[in-house]
Amino acid sequence: MSMFRSLFRKRSQIPNAEDLEEYAQKDESGNMTAAVAAKKSSSSTEEFLDYWIEKAVEMGTSDIHFERYRTYVKIRYRIDGKLKTIKKLPVNLHSGLVTRVKILTKLKIDEKRIPQDGRFSLTKGSKKFDVRVSILPGYLGECIVMRLLQSTSDSFSLQKLGAREQDISKLEQLISIQNGIIVVAGPTGSGKSTTLYSIIHKISSPERKVITVEDPVEYQLEGINQVSVNETIGMTFAAALRSMLRQAPNIILVGEIRDKETAEIAIRAALTGHLVLSTVHAKDTVNAITRLLDLGVPSYLVAATLRGVLSQRLARKLCPHCVKKGTFKPEFLKDIAPEFPIPSEVVVSEPGGCERCSGRGYRGRQAVIEILSISEEIQKMIDRKGDEDEIRGQARQEGMETLREIALQHYVQGEIGQEALLGLLAEMS
Repeated sequence: MSMFRSLFRKRSQIPNAEDLEEYAQKDESGNMTAAVAAKKSSSSTEEFLDYWIEKAVEMGTSDIHFERYRTYVKIRYRIDGKLKTIKKLPVNLHSGLVTRVKILTKLKIDEKRIPQDGRFSLTKGSKKFDVRVSILPGYLGECIVMRLLQSTSDSFSLQKLGAREQDISKLEQLISIQNGIIVVAGPTGSGKSTTLYSIIHKISSPERKVITVEDPVEYQLEGINQVSVNETIGMTFAAALRSMLRQAPNIILVGEIRDKETAEIAIRAALTGHLVLSTVHAKDTVNAITRLLDLGVPSYLVAATLRGVLSQRLARKLCPHCVKKGTFKPEFLKDIAPEFPIPSEVVVSEPGGCERCSGRGYRGRQAVIEILSISEEIQKMIDRKGDEDEIRGQARQEGMETLREIALQHYVQGEIGQEALLGLLAEMS
Protein backbone atom coordinates (compact mmCIF):
# COMPACT_ATOMS: atom_id res chain seq x y z
CA MET A 1 0.00 0.00 0.00
CA SER A 2 1.27 3.48 -0.80
CA MET A 3 2.98 5.35 2.01
CA PHE A 4 0.69 8.28 1.16
CA ARG A 5 -2.44 6.20 1.81
CA SER A 6 -3.46 8.10 4.94
CA LEU A 7 -2.89 11.69 3.83
CA PHE A 8 -6.18 13.53 4.00
CA ARG A 9 -8.34 10.48 4.57
CA LYS A 10 -11.99 10.99 5.37
CA ARG A 11 -12.68 12.96 8.52
CA SER A 12 -14.22 9.89 10.18
CA GLN A 13 -10.90 8.06 9.79
CA ILE A 14 -8.72 10.63 11.54
CA PRO A 15 -8.81 11.67 15.18
CA ASN A 16 -11.34 14.39 15.79
CA ALA A 17 -10.37 17.63 17.48
CA GLU A 18 -11.86 16.60 20.81
CA ASP A 19 -9.81 13.41 20.93
CA LEU A 20 -6.64 15.32 20.17
CA GLU A 21 -7.44 17.96 22.77
CA GLU A 22 -7.77 15.25 25.44
CA TYR A 23 -4.74 13.40 24.14
CA ALA A 24 -2.56 16.47 24.53
CA GLN A 25 -3.77 17.41 28.01
CA LYS A 26 -1.55 17.16 31.02
CA ASP A 27 -2.23 17.37 34.69
CA GLU A 28 -1.06 20.29 36.83
CA SER A 29 2.32 18.66 37.46
CA GLY A 30 2.97 18.46 33.72
CA ASN A 31 2.57 14.67 33.48
CA MET A 32 0.30 12.72 31.16
CA THR A 33 -2.94 11.62 32.77
CA ALA A 34 -4.01 7.97 32.79
CA ALA A 35 -6.78 8.75 30.29
CA VAL A 36 -4.24 10.28 27.97
CA ALA A 37 -1.91 7.30 28.25
CA ALA A 38 -4.80 4.97 27.42
CA LYS A 39 -5.67 6.90 24.29
CA LYS A 40 -2.07 6.75 23.12
CA SER A 41 -2.23 3.02 22.58
CA SER A 42 -5.25 3.33 20.25
CA SER A 43 -4.12 6.25 18.10
CA SER A 44 -1.49 5.97 15.42
CA THR A 45 1.27 8.50 14.83
CA GLU A 46 0.36 8.35 11.17
CA GLU A 47 -3.15 9.63 11.87
CA PHE A 48 -1.90 12.38 14.14
CA LEU A 49 0.53 13.73 11.57
CA ASP A 50 -2.14 13.63 8.86
CA TYR A 51 -4.53 15.52 11.10
CA TRP A 52 -2.10 18.35 11.81
CA ILE A 53 -1.14 18.70 8.13
CA GLU A 54 -4.78 18.87 7.10
CA LYS A 55 -5.53 21.38 9.85
CA ALA A 56 -2.60 23.50 8.66
CA VAL A 57 -3.89 23.52 5.08
CA GLU A 58 -7.36 24.56 6.25
CA MET A 59 -5.89 27.47 8.24
CA GLY A 60 -3.73 28.77 5.40
CA THR A 61 -0.47 27.82 7.11
CA SER A 62 2.84 28.28 5.31
CA ASP A 63 5.04 26.35 7.79
CA ILE A 64 4.44 23.63 10.37
CA HIS A 65 6.97 23.41 13.21
CA PHE A 66 7.33 20.32 15.42
CA GLU A 67 9.72 21.34 18.21
CA ARG A 68 11.08 18.96 20.86
CA TYR A 69 11.30 20.21 24.44
CA ARG A 70 12.08 18.36 27.64
CA THR A 71 8.52 17.38 28.58
CA TYR A 72 6.47 17.99 25.45
CA VAL A 73 6.46 18.47 21.67
CA LYS A 74 5.24 21.89 20.59
CA ILE A 75 3.33 22.34 17.32
CA ARG A 76 3.48 25.83 15.83
CA TYR A 77 1.96 27.13 12.59
CA ARG A 78 3.24 30.15 10.68
CA ILE A 79 0.12 31.93 9.45
CA ASP A 80 0.41 35.17 7.47
CA GLY A 81 4.02 35.47 8.58
CA LYS A 82 3.33 35.04 12.32
CA LEU A 83 4.13 31.93 14.35
CA LYS A 84 1.30 30.65 16.53
CA THR A 85 1.50 27.85 19.08
CA ILE A 86 -1.25 25.37 18.22
CA LYS A 87 -0.75 22.49 20.66
CA LYS A 88 1.62 20.78 23.07
CA LEU A 89 1.76 17.01 22.66
CA PRO A 90 3.28 14.34 24.93
CA VAL A 91 7.02 13.99 24.47
CA ASN A 92 6.78 10.24 23.77
CA LEU A 93 5.09 11.05 20.45
CA HIS A 94 8.26 12.68 19.17
CA SER A 95 10.15 9.63 17.91
CA GLY A 96 7.16 8.32 15.96
CA LEU A 97 6.48 11.71 14.36
CA VAL A 98 10.08 12.05 13.20
CA THR A 99 10.09 8.53 11.79
CA ARG A 100 6.83 9.08 9.91
CA VAL A 101 8.12 12.31 8.36
CA LYS A 102 11.35 10.61 7.31
CA ILE A 103 9.39 7.80 5.66
CA LEU A 104 7.26 10.29 3.71
CA THR A 105 10.35 12.17 2.51
CA LYS A 106 12.47 9.03 1.93
CA LEU A 107 15.15 10.19 4.35
CA LYS A 108 17.45 8.03 6.48
CA ILE A 109 15.42 6.93 9.49
CA ASP A 110 18.43 5.94 11.60
CA GLU A 111 20.41 9.14 10.90
CA LYS A 112 19.96 11.57 13.79
CA ARG A 113 23.31 13.36 13.84
CA ILE A 114 23.15 15.60 10.76
CA PRO A 115 20.47 17.80 9.15
CA GLN A 116 18.32 16.21 6.45
CA ASP A 117 16.10 17.80 3.81
CA GLY A 118 13.40 16.27 1.65
CA ARG A 119 9.99 16.82 0.15
CA PHE A 120 6.74 15.08 -0.77
CA SER A 121 3.50 16.05 -2.49
CA LEU A 122 -0.12 16.00 -1.41
CA THR A 123 -3.50 17.06 -2.75
CA LYS A 124 -6.26 18.84 -0.84
CA GLY A 125 -9.42 19.24 -2.91
CA SER A 126 -8.39 20.99 -6.13
CA LYS A 127 -5.14 22.27 -4.60
CA LYS A 128 -1.81 20.55 -4.94
CA PHE A 129 0.99 21.14 -2.46
CA ASP A 130 4.70 20.44 -2.39
CA VAL A 131 5.75 19.91 1.20
CA ARG A 132 9.39 20.84 1.78
CA VAL A 133 10.83 19.26 4.92
CA SER A 134 13.84 20.26 7.02
CA ILE A 135 14.97 18.09 9.94
CA LEU A 136 17.54 19.61 12.30
CA PRO A 137 19.23 17.70 15.15
CA GLY A 138 18.67 19.52 18.43
CA TYR A 139 20.01 19.03 21.94
CA LEU A 140 16.82 17.25 23.06
CA GLY A 141 15.94 15.67 19.72
CA GLU A 142 15.28 16.44 16.07
CA CYS A 143 13.17 19.46 15.16
CA ILE A 144 10.98 19.38 12.03
CA VAL A 145 9.83 22.24 9.81
CA MET A 146 7.42 21.45 6.98
CA ARG A 147 6.82 24.22 4.41
CA LEU A 148 3.58 23.97 2.46
CA LEU A 149 4.01 25.29 -1.08
CA GLN A 150 0.97 25.40 -3.32
CA SER A 151 2.24 24.06 -6.62
CA THR A 152 -0.49 25.01 -9.09
CA SER A 153 0.61 27.50 -11.75
CA ASP A 154 -2.39 29.76 -11.20
CA SER A 155 -0.94 30.61 -7.77
CA PHE A 156 1.44 32.98 -9.53
CA SER A 157 0.24 36.18 -11.11
CA LEU A 158 1.24 39.80 -10.72
CA GLN A 159 -2.30 40.67 -9.63
CA LYS A 160 -2.26 38.07 -6.84
CA LEU A 161 0.77 39.75 -5.31
CA GLY A 162 -1.65 42.29 -3.87
CA ALA A 163 0.41 45.30 -4.95
CA ARG A 164 -1.20 48.53 -6.11
CA GLU A 165 -2.38 48.78 -9.72
CA GLN A 166 0.18 51.49 -10.50
CA ASP A 167 2.96 49.24 -9.18
CA ILE A 168 1.73 46.32 -11.29
CA SER A 169 1.72 48.61 -14.32
CA LYS A 170 5.31 49.73 -13.65
CA LEU A 171 6.39 46.13 -13.17
CA GLU A 172 4.74 44.97 -16.41
CA GLN A 173 6.53 47.74 -18.28
CA LEU A 174 9.85 46.77 -16.70
CA ILE A 175 9.61 43.05 -17.51
CA SER A 176 8.69 43.71 -21.14
CA ILE A 177 12.39 44.12 -21.95
CA GLN A 178 14.19 41.35 -23.84
CA ASN A 179 17.61 41.42 -22.15
CA GLY A 180 19.40 42.70 -19.09
CA ILE A 181 19.12 41.99 -15.38
CA ILE A 182 16.17 42.55 -13.07
CA VAL A 183 16.85 42.06 -9.37
CA VAL A 184 14.40 41.54 -6.49
CA ALA A 185 15.77 42.65 -3.11
CA GLY A 186 14.56 42.00 0.41
CA PRO A 187 15.21 39.95 3.54
CA THR A 188 14.43 36.26 3.95
CA GLY A 189 10.68 35.64 3.92
CA SER A 190 9.75 38.81 2.05
CA GLY A 191 8.24 36.95 -0.92
CA LYS A 192 11.09 37.40 -3.41
CA SER A 193 10.72 33.92 -4.90
CA THR A 194 6.95 34.30 -5.33
CA THR A 195 7.49 37.59 -7.18
CA LEU A 196 10.08 35.99 -9.47
CA TYR A 197 7.74 33.07 -10.24
CA SER A 198 4.93 35.53 -10.96
CA ILE A 199 7.19 37.35 -13.41
CA ILE A 200 8.18 34.06 -15.07
CA HIS A 201 4.52 33.05 -15.31
CA LYS A 202 3.74 36.39 -16.99
CA ILE A 203 6.53 36.45 -19.58
CA SER A 204 7.11 32.78 -20.41
CA SER A 205 5.65 31.38 -23.62
CA PRO A 206 6.11 28.34 -25.90
CA GLU A 207 8.44 30.45 -28.05
CA ARG A 208 10.81 31.28 -25.16
CA LYS A 209 12.97 28.84 -23.23
CA VAL A 210 13.15 29.44 -19.47
CA ILE A 211 15.73 27.82 -17.18
CA THR A 212 15.98 28.37 -13.42
CA VAL A 213 18.72 27.49 -10.94
CA GLU A 214 17.53 27.53 -7.33
CA ASP A 215 18.58 26.50 -3.84
CA PRO A 216 16.31 24.63 -3.48
CA VAL A 217 13.63 24.48 -6.18
CA GLU A 218 10.67 25.94 -4.29
CA TYR A 219 7.83 25.39 -6.75
CA GLN A 220 7.72 22.89 -9.59
CA LEU A 221 6.33 24.64 -12.66
CA GLU A 222 5.05 23.04 -15.85
CA GLY A 223 7.02 23.94 -18.97
CA ILE A 224 9.98 25.42 -17.05
CA ASN A 225 13.43 23.80 -16.89
CA GLN A 226 14.44 23.88 -13.22
CA VAL A 227 17.85 23.02 -11.76
CA SER A 228 18.61 22.55 -8.07
CA VAL A 229 21.88 23.68 -6.48
CA ASN A 230 23.92 21.00 -4.70
CA GLU A 231 27.12 22.55 -3.40
CA THR A 232 28.38 19.30 -1.84
CA ILE A 233 29.03 17.92 -5.33
CA GLY A 234 30.14 21.22 -6.86
CA MET A 235 26.76 22.16 -8.35
CA THR A 236 26.92 25.80 -7.30
CA PHE A 237 24.94 28.71 -8.74
CA ALA A 238 27.94 29.66 -10.85
CA ALA A 239 28.55 26.11 -12.14
CA ALA A 240 24.90 25.63 -13.03
CA LEU A 241 24.73 29.05 -14.70
CA ARG A 242 27.73 28.30 -16.91
CA SER A 243 26.09 25.09 -18.15
CA MET A 244 22.70 26.76 -18.57
CA LEU A 245 24.12 29.20 -21.10
CA ARG A 246 24.95 26.27 -23.39
CA GLN A 247 21.25 25.30 -23.33
CA ALA A 248 20.34 28.42 -25.37
CA PRO A 249 17.74 29.88 -22.97
CA ASN A 250 15.91 33.15 -23.51
CA ILE A 251 15.17 33.76 -19.83
CA ILE A 252 17.32 32.72 -16.88
CA LEU A 253 16.26 32.78 -13.25
CA VAL A 254 19.09 32.65 -10.72
CA GLY A 255 17.73 32.02 -7.22
CA GLU A 256 20.26 34.34 -5.60
CA ILE A 257 23.36 36.32 -6.56
CA ARG A 258 25.56 35.72 -3.55
CA ASP A 259 29.13 35.92 -4.87
CA LYS A 260 31.25 37.66 -7.49
CA GLU A 261 31.50 34.64 -9.80
CA THR A 262 27.72 34.18 -10.04
CA ALA A 263 27.22 37.92 -10.55
CA GLU A 264 29.77 38.11 -13.36
CA ILE A 265 28.32 35.10 -15.22
CA ALA A 266 24.81 36.56 -14.88
CA ILE A 267 26.04 39.87 -16.28
CA ARG A 268 27.78 38.09 -19.15
CA ALA A 269 24.50 36.35 -19.95
CA ALA A 270 22.67 39.68 -19.93
CA LEU A 271 25.27 41.22 -22.24
CA THR A 272 24.74 38.40 -24.76
CA GLY A 273 21.01 38.95 -25.09
CA HIS A 274 19.47 37.01 -22.20
CA LEU A 275 16.95 38.29 -19.67
CA VAL A 276 18.26 37.41 -16.22
CA LEU A 277 16.09 37.48 -13.08
CA SER A 278 17.58 37.10 -9.63
CA THR A 279 17.49 38.14 -5.97
CA VAL A 280 19.91 39.77 -3.55
CA HIS A 281 19.69 40.34 0.17
CA ALA A 282 19.43 44.11 0.52
CA LYS A 283 17.21 46.51 2.45
CA ASP A 284 15.91 48.45 -0.57
CA THR A 285 16.38 49.01 -4.31
CA VAL A 286 19.32 51.40 -4.08
CA ASN A 287 21.07 49.28 -1.47
CA ALA A 288 20.79 46.33 -3.90
CA ILE A 289 22.96 48.26 -6.37
CA THR A 290 25.56 48.80 -3.65
CA ARG A 291 25.40 45.08 -2.86
CA LEU A 292 26.27 44.14 -6.45
CA LEU A 293 29.18 46.57 -6.46
CA ASP A 294 30.41 45.28 -3.09
CA LEU A 295 30.62 41.78 -4.59
CA GLY A 296 33.38 43.14 -6.82
CA VAL A 297 31.49 43.51 -10.10
CA PRO A 298 32.88 46.42 -12.17
CA SER A 299 30.54 49.40 -11.97
CA TYR A 300 30.42 49.85 -15.75
CA LEU A 301 29.07 46.30 -16.16
CA VAL A 302 26.38 46.83 -13.53
CA ALA A 303 25.41 50.10 -15.22
CA ALA A 304 25.30 48.46 -18.66
CA THR A 305 23.14 45.47 -17.72
CA LEU A 306 20.91 46.41 -14.78
CA ARG A 307 17.42 47.32 -16.02
CA GLY A 308 15.48 47.52 -12.79
CA VAL A 309 15.37 46.64 -9.10
CA LEU A 310 12.40 45.67 -6.96
CA SER A 311 12.44 45.77 -3.19
CA GLN A 312 9.58 44.31 -1.22
CA ARG A 313 8.05 43.36 2.10
CA LEU A 314 4.90 41.41 2.95
CA ALA A 315 2.03 42.91 4.93
CA ARG A 316 -0.76 40.96 6.60
CA LYS A 317 -4.06 41.58 4.84
CA LEU A 318 -7.19 42.28 6.82
CA CYS A 319 -9.79 39.55 6.41
CA PRO A 320 -12.32 40.92 3.89
CA HIS A 321 -15.17 39.04 5.58
CA CYS A 322 -14.88 40.68 9.00
CA VAL A 323 -12.85 43.87 8.51
CA LYS A 324 -14.15 46.80 10.56
CA LYS A 325 -14.05 50.53 9.95
CA GLY A 326 -11.69 52.24 12.35
CA THR A 327 -11.32 55.78 13.65
CA PHE A 328 -8.59 57.83 12.03
CA LYS A 329 -6.28 59.58 14.49
CA PRO A 330 -4.06 62.18 12.74
CA GLU A 331 -1.69 62.30 15.70
CA PHE A 332 -0.81 58.63 15.10
CA LEU A 333 0.53 59.36 11.61
CA LYS A 334 2.20 62.60 12.70
CA ASP A 335 4.01 60.71 15.41
CA ILE A 336 5.36 57.84 13.27
CA ALA A 337 5.71 59.65 9.92
CA PRO A 338 5.77 63.43 10.29
CA GLU A 339 7.00 63.78 6.71
CA PHE A 340 4.00 61.97 5.22
CA PRO A 341 1.33 64.30 3.75
CA ILE A 342 -2.03 63.21 5.14
CA PRO A 343 -4.56 62.97 2.28
CA SER A 344 -7.93 64.70 2.46
CA GLU A 345 -9.73 61.36 2.49
CA VAL A 346 -8.50 58.67 4.84
CA VAL A 347 -10.03 55.21 5.32
CA VAL A 348 -8.81 53.33 8.37
CA SER A 349 -9.62 49.65 8.83
CA GLU A 350 -9.26 47.35 11.83
CA PRO A 351 -9.21 43.55 12.16
CA GLY A 352 -12.41 41.81 13.21
CA GLY A 353 -12.56 38.08 13.68
CA CYS A 354 -14.63 35.37 12.02
CA GLU A 355 -14.60 31.66 11.17
CA ARG A 356 -12.94 32.22 7.80
CA CYS A 357 -9.87 33.77 9.41
CA SER A 358 -10.03 31.58 12.55
CA GLY A 359 -10.77 34.66 14.62
CA ARG A 360 -7.46 36.35 13.78
CA GLY A 361 -8.87 39.22 11.72
CA TYR A 362 -6.20 38.65 9.06
CA ARG A 363 -6.17 36.43 6.01
CA GLY A 364 -3.30 36.26 3.56
CA ARG A 365 -0.54 38.73 2.79
CA GLN A 366 0.12 41.30 0.12
CA ALA A 367 3.34 42.62 -1.32
CA VAL A 368 4.52 46.15 -0.71
CA ILE A 369 6.84 46.81 -3.65
CA GLU A 370 9.33 49.59 -4.37
CA ILE A 371 10.32 49.72 -8.05
CA LEU A 372 13.45 51.42 -9.40
CA SER A 373 13.76 51.64 -13.19
CA ILE A 374 17.33 52.35 -14.28
CA SER A 375 17.33 55.54 -16.33
CA GLU A 376 20.29 56.91 -18.28
CA GLU A 377 21.05 59.36 -15.49
CA ILE A 378 21.06 56.60 -12.86
CA GLN A 379 23.22 54.47 -15.17
CA LYS A 380 25.83 57.26 -15.15
CA MET A 381 25.69 57.46 -11.36
CA ILE A 382 26.22 53.70 -11.04
CA ASP A 383 29.10 53.81 -13.52
CA ARG A 384 30.94 56.42 -11.44
CA LYS A 385 29.95 54.72 -8.17
CA GLY A 386 27.68 57.44 -6.90
CA ASP A 387 26.60 57.02 -3.28
CA GLU A 388 23.20 55.71 -2.26
CA ASP A 389 21.76 59.08 -1.26
CA GLU A 390 22.62 60.53 -4.66
CA ILE A 391 21.04 57.64 -6.57
CA ARG A 392 18.00 57.60 -4.30
CA GLY A 393 17.53 61.34 -4.73
CA GLN A 394 17.60 60.98 -8.53
CA ALA A 395 15.18 58.08 -8.41
CA ARG A 396 12.78 60.14 -6.28
CA GLN A 397 12.98 62.97 -8.81
CA GLU A 398 12.03 60.47 -11.51
CA GLY A 399 8.95 59.43 -9.56
CA MET A 400 10.04 56.45 -7.46
CA GLU A 401 8.05 55.94 -4.26
CA THR A 402 9.82 54.35 -1.32
CA LEU A 403 8.71 51.27 0.59
CA ARG A 404 7.88 53.47 3.57
CA GLU A 405 5.64 55.77 1.52
CA ILE A 406 3.84 52.86 -0.14
CA ALA A 407 3.20 51.17 3.22
CA LEU A 408 1.70 54.40 4.58
CA GLN A 409 -0.52 54.70 1.52
CA HIS A 410 -1.81 51.15 2.01
CA TYR A 411 -2.74 52.18 5.57
CA VAL A 412 -4.61 55.41 4.75
CA GLN A 413 -6.50 53.55 2.00
CA GLY A 414 -7.74 51.00 4.54
CA GLU A 415 -5.89 48.06 2.98
CA ILE A 416 -3.73 47.20 5.99
CA GLY A 417 -4.28 47.81 9.69
CA GLN A 418 -2.25 49.75 12.22
CA GLU A 419 -0.48 46.66 13.55
CA ALA A 420 0.63 45.61 10.05
CA LEU A 421 1.84 49.14 9.29
CA LEU A 422 3.93 49.35 12.43
CA GLY A 423 5.40 45.93 11.66
CA LEU A 424 6.39 47.02 8.17
CA LEU A 425 7.98 50.26 9.37
CA ALA A 426 9.95 48.33 12.00
CA GLU A 427 11.29 45.99 9.28
CA MET A 428 12.42 48.95 7.19
CA SER A 429 14.21 50.81 9.97
